Amino acid sequence: MKTKKRHATSDPHLPTTTSKLHFDVDQGEVADGILHDDDLSEPTMGEKLAGLSLQNENKLRSDKEQDSSVPTKPPSADSVHVLLKQALNADDRTLLLDCLYTQDEKVITKSIAQLNPSNVLKFLHSLISITESRGAILTCALPWLKCLILQHASGIMSQESSVRTLNSLYQLIESRVSTFESAVHLSSCLDILYTSVVDEEVDDGQTVPVIYEDKDDSEEESEASETDQDGNDGEQSDESFEGVSDIEGSNDTMME
Repeated sequence: MKTKKRHATSDPHLPTTTSKLHFDVDQGEVADGILHDDDLSEPTMGEKLAGLSLQNENKLRSDKEQDSSVPTKPPSADSVHVLLKQALNADDRTLLLDCLYTQDEKVITKSIAQLNPSNVLKFLHSLISITESRGAILTCALPWLKCLILQHASGIMSQESSVRTLNSLYQLIESRVSTFESAVHLSSCLDILYTSVVDEEVDDGQTVPVIYEDKDDSEEESEASETDQDGNDGEQSDESFEGVSDIEGSNDTMME
């Protein structure tokens, strides 16, 4: 019995499927039986991250520009007066220093003008204690102290305790003024010493030019011959003077 092998004929109308392994580079996966066409126009992962970082930078820059475009308004007299009143009532030194950092003359004048008599004395005591210290806070407190005394001098003098307070302020000013003269003298001495040191450094840094004359051998020989001739002339003149003196001596002996 013969076995017949039947070969399957391919039908052109039926689709043929081929099993292929395809490695997707971007996804890192292996797909079976699926054909992928790589899209070269699609941005890579690095380009996507760079685009995101660029967008974040542009957003931050726009936010900074908006913040800088908004002008910062200086504190008004009403707001400073409210803070000053709260600081005096609560005896809050930190809040009081925040008020003293305001150096606008108009704001200082209006804020002090709105103080009541009780707060005036409290503020005066606080300013005197601050003036006993040194540093930048002293510079900030002086305009406030000056304006307070000018505006509320009559109210301060009407209080009995003001005599002792003003006396302590006067002694403090006298002690600071007494050291001012010695400080100025010391400052002038330091300026003179500093100027002399700078001048010495400048003199040391300057180089003295050296002048070198290049002479020919012929010039040196001519100068040497001139010096020899001068020496010979001098010797001849000395001999002539000696001859004359000998003749005069002989004449003197003969006459004797």
